[in-house]
Amino acid sequence: MATWRVSSWDRLFTLVLLIGVLIIMTTRVPSSNGVLTTAAQRSAENLPAPQAGYAAPDFTLSDLTGTPVSLRGLKGQVVLITIWATWCPPCRAEMPTIQATYEQYRARGFTVLAVNQAEDSGTVAAFMQQYGLTFPALLDSESAVSRSYQVRVLPSSFFVDRTGVVRVVYFGPMPRSVISGTIEHLLQEGS
Repeated sequence: MATWRVSSWDRLFTLVLLIGVLIIMTTRVPSSNGVLTTAAQRSAENLPAPQAGYAAPDFTLSDLTGTPVSLRGLKGQVVLITIWATWCPPCRAEMPTIQATYEQYRARGFTVLAVNQAEDSGTVAAFMQQYGLTFPALLDSESAVSRSYQVRVLPSSFFVDRTGVVRVVYFGPMPRSVISGTIEHLLQEGS
C-alpha cells in the first residue's frame, strides 16, 4: 500500500501560492456593481490605458483641504501618480518609501500625486497623518481617474516626465530602488 507523503517543498509551494492569491484578492479594485455609469465614464473606459511614451490623461481632483489640483498644472515637474487606498496592504507598505523619495527629490522638481480610490476625506486624512505623509493626497471619490487610467490593481503607479508624458507604468508595490532610479533618471533628462 502506497502512502502519500507531503514534502517540505510541497508545503512551501502551497504557502507561497496561497499568499499570492491573498495579495491578488486584497489589492483588486472593487467593481461598482449596480451603479449606472454616465456617457463620460463609459467613454473614459473605452480609451486606451496610459502607456509609456504617451501623454498622461489630465485630471483635476481636490486635495484634503478642498483645493483643486490638476496634472496639467504640474508641467515642468516630474510627477509620480500613485493610485491607492488605505485598506490596501501593499499601498500601506509602499507609502513610507514614497514619502522618503518625495523628501529627497522634491526640491529638484519632483512631486507625488497620491490619488485615493473612492474613500472619504476623513479616512484619508487620518491615514496621511498616522504615516507622516506630506505629499498631496487627492480624492478620487467617483473613481474617475482610476477608470481613466484603467486601474485594476492597487497600487498602480505612473511616472510622468516634465513634458507630461508617461514614462513608466508600474503595477503593485515598488521597491525604493525602482522609485529612486526612475525619478533620478527623469530629473536628469529635464535639466
